[in-house]
Amino acid sequence: MIPILLVDDDPDMLDLMQLAFKDIGNFDITACDDARDAVEVLKHRPIAVVISDYRMPVMNGGVFVRAARNTGYDGLFIIYSGRGKDDLIDQARRDGADAYVPRSGDFKKELASIKSLIYNGAPDSFSRGTV
Repeated sequence: MIPILLVDDDPDMLDLMQLAFKDIGNFDITACDDARDAVEVLKHRPIAVVISDYRMPVMNGGVFVRAARNTGYDGLFIIYSGRGKDDLIDQARRDGADAYVPRSGDFKKELASIKSLIYNGAPDSFSRGTV
């Protein structure tokens, strides 16, 4: 089982991601609707993959990735957001995110991209512009 942490302030998206990863099977899922709670999870549980929204109140994805890395978390960190690939997303990469998967409305395609990143790693996914 791959321990995965899902972080999104939108309860519908969080539920959708949880159901999708449960259907896949191979994941031990923890979900948080607040990045502050997710930081606490990272301090106390082994997590292999973090998938986080960017636009969240109190702690956005860029602040969250820095806080996650400051806990010592060195696993795969994926920003999964409807936010365009702009300066803020580039800053999240500089802060320690490994990949960015844009929300385009095609959840099955996006989930396939995320699964590929999880199973194959995410070196240079920002610079290639593939996700």
